[in-house]
Amino acid sequence: MVHFSRKLLGLLFVVAGAVVAVWSAFVQWYGGRQGTNIRVQDLFNYGLTFNNAATMASLLLPMLICAALVVAGIAVWWRWLWILAGAVAIATVVLWGARQTQTLGGLHSALVGNGPIMAACAGAMMIFAAMIATPRGGKARQEPVERLSPEWTPAPATQAGDPEATSEPRSGEHLQNQ
Repeated sequence: MVHFSRKLLGLLFVVAGAVVAVWSAFVQWYGGRQGTNIRVQDLFNYGLTFNNAATMASLLLPMLICAALVVAGIAVWWRWLWILAGAVAIATVVLWGARQTQTLGGLHSALVGNGPIMAACAGAMMIFAAMIATPRGGKARQEPVERLSPEWTPAPATQAGDPEATSEPRSGEHLQNQ
């Protein structure tokens, strides 16, 4: 029961993280500029430009990659894909912040919008979901295997080392007595 609830909770968290990651591209990132106006190429160049981007060539692209990784991870139940999706979201925010500091205006906390915060939290939520959904201790517990055969049960008074106890001899004792 606990294993199932952990998997369900992890599934809910990772789906919520993917939705928030995609949503973060449509809110303000810096100085009133939305994530859909920031080019992905600028994350790998020196500094961000003020050129507007096509929607699919904007910061929406890495967030859609996050969502696709989450969907693939749910389909095959590979939680490492969820961790990879979270890492992509967090890496996008880190690259964006590093490139924003290289511009003339720099990075001022008063101008930072909700977009990078939402994307970073979504990435952390996806990684957390993968950790929650991981079963602890490997395989599920099973009932202990009965070691005694059903034909033989020890007498109630049998104790280890009691010479007066009555029970059948063990295989080693039987060989030594002969």
